[in-house]
Formats: sequence, C-alpha cells, structure tokens
Amino acid sequence: MHRPVFGEMTQVRFVVITPDARDDQPEEVYCSMSTDGWPEKGRALQRIAPNVYTASGPLRAGSWVEYKFLRELSWETVEKGEQNSEIANRRLTIKTDVREQVVLHRVASWADRPRLTNTSVEFNQPGEGSPLVRVSTLTGDIRAHHLFHSSELKNARTIMVYLPPGYDDAPDEGYPVLYMHDGNNIFDARTSATGVEWGLDETAERLITHGRIHKVIIVGIYNTPQRTKEYAPFKDLEYGGGIGDAYLEFIVATLKPFIDKTYRTLTGREQTGIAGSSLGGLISLYALFKQPEVFGFAGVVSPALWWAKRKIFSFIRAAPTPRPIKLWLDIGTEEGEPAGPLAEFTKGVSDCRRLLKTLTDKGYDPERDVRYAEVEGGRHHELDWATRVDQMLLYFFCTETTEEAETAVKVP
Repeated sequence: MHRPVFGEMTQVRFVVITPDARDDQPEEVYCSMSTDGWPEKGRALQRIAPNVYTASGPLRAGSWVEYKFLRELSWETVEKGEQNSEIANRRLTIKTDVREQVVLHRVASWADRPRLTNTSVEFNQPGEGSPLVRVSTLTGDIRAHHLFHSSELKNARTIMVYLPPGYDDAPDEGYPVLYMHDGNNIFDARTSATGVEWGLDETAERLITHGRIHKVIIVGIYNTPQRTKEYAPFKDLEYGGGIGDAYLEFIVATLKPFIDKTYRTLTGREQTGIAGSSLGGLISLYALFKQPEVFGFAGVVSPALWWAKRKIFSFIRAAPTPRPIKLWLDIGTEEGEPAGPLAEFTKGVSDCRRLLKTLTDKGYDPERDVRYAEVEGGRHHELDWATRVDQMLLYFFCTETTEEAETAVKVP
C-alpha cells in the first residue's frame, strides 16, 4: 500500500468541537491556515452533529501548518481560550507514514461570544502539535527586531536582517538591500509556516563566500494574520485584500528609514529591491511600478497574477515606465491544484507569459530588463522556491561580467 513520502500529499481530516448553544449553531465554521495566507474566507468545515464540524483535504506530507478556527468569515469571530483569553496559533505536522490523518480539536470560546464549554476534549491544544524537533536553521549574521510597530497598519511584526560575511570588519562599506515578504519562511525552518525554509541565508552565504554575488543585506519582513489584506494591492470580491498600498507605505516610510539608519545601506533605487512569492510576488511587482523612486529591482516568484480578476495587468499598462529595472519572474509548471486556494495557479504559466508580453509592449527588453523562468515540474511551495532562489540572487547581484543566472524557458 502506497503511503506518502516527504513532499507528497496526505489527506488530513479536521474534527472540531465548538462551544455553541444547541439552538445557535451555524452550518459551517472555518479554518484559516498559514498555507493559504491566513484568509478570512477560510476552509469550511461542515456540521455533522451538534457542536461537531469536520472537513478533509490534502496537505503536503512532512510540512507543518499553523491555523485557527473562525465561527464566521471574519477575524472578529476567531477562536479564543478559556475566559476569552488570547491563544497561540495551532500547529500541526503533516505525517508521512499514513494515507489519512485525523486531528481532533476543541474550541473553548469565540472572540465575539465569550462562552465556555465543559467538554473535556484536549487533543492538539493551541501551541502543541509542532514537530518533535524544531531547531533553528538560521545561518550567518542575522539580527532580529521583534514587535516592530507599523503606524500605517496599526500592528507589529518581527523583522529579521541578514548581514553579509565581514559586515562588522568593513565599517566604511555600504550594501544594497533586498526586502523580502514572508520573512518567517525565508531563513528559518523553525518559524516557517510549512516547516521548510527558502534557505536564503545559506544560499547568500555560499554565493558571497565564493565571490559569485556582491555582498547584500536581506530584510525578512514577517507576515501577520492580515497577510492576504496586506499583500493584495486590489480587493478581490471572493478573497478580500486591498490594503497593499498601506503595507507598501509601511515599508517605504517606516521600515526602510529604520534599516537605513541602523545598518550601512546603499539607499538609491538601483540598490533597493523587493521580492516575494505568491501574493508576495504580486505585491513586489506592484511595488516596482507604484514606488519606482524607491525600488529598482523586484523578485516576482510564482506570483498570484490572477488576483482581483487579473487587475494587475491594467495597472501595469497604465503605470509609468521606470528605468532601469531588473525584474525576476518565475513560475512552476505544476503549481496549480484541481480545487482549493491553488486552483487559479493552473493558469500560472499563461499568466506569466502574458505579463512578459505586457512588459515587452511597454518597451522593456526581455533580455536586459526582465529575466523569466518556467520551471518544469515546479510546485507552489517553499521546497521549490529554495531550489531556484540562487538564480534570483545571481541575477540581481552577480559579480561576473557575463550573467550567470540562466532561465529555464524564455518566451518571446
């Protein structure tokens, strides 16, 4: 009998017991997951008995996810602990040695309904369910700024700053800066939503040490439960979003001045880049044209170009045409799934080819200004992004006179 191995899919069934009164129970409750970008429109669980809800779906074996339950499609109805207290995200490791994994949960109360229950189910309490061994995988000189406040977004998050080898030994040297979204996923498997990191720190260390790229500072911006709203420059009628401008203003007006003051940066647009994957790729593309005086290069990895009925295309056509730019664009050929949040990525290749043509029509040279890669068999996952992040860094920061980062596919 075939059982999943690391990277394949395991069928996971969630069973949830809720505290609602018998005469006041919705037909569905919802699960908002890190792997989906923490949407308010979470995955629906159907009521199968009084106070009992369930749903089943595939998750990647060997990874781990964080999640919380919502009574309605709003964070104002998120689950709480006893006495309506705040709770940590739930965490679950997806097994590799079974075909189906069943996980039981108990919700103590909802944010908008502080009601307790006498149910004694104690499976997978908040903060439990983590991998048995979750050690930090940080490599090199990485400095943390926790609870970094944003007046633009009225929230706070962690900022991780990777400094190149020899940073402290060269007090007069300045460095270009790459701002990366989903900063909890790029350096450390311990904090990654899937339990797998991009390995950006190890890759940068290797390329710098071997003299293949110039030294660079990389700023990892942690996401928040408002990730979907923050990373989406336009509002999608189904999934929400739409506060991307405020998120960019946080980066430009609050975070960048702090980084430039605290570290030895080169502050010009040609030395300042922004990058991310999925919705992080979308907001990076948007930033390059929305804030061209700040950003001169962008990494657009597996972008969610389909968001808001592909409004990004009309935005780019109408936007100014800043020069010079460097735009890294890539997509895997197997990123989509038949159903669920990744279904739209079945059109990812055609969307990226359309974007390349849109940029060419604006006068950008697909050899000089844009580097496009189609990755055969590539999926929408940190495991896959880790395999090609070195090519993006080489494209941005290569020390060679002839560029080393070759694309998998170039489309005229």
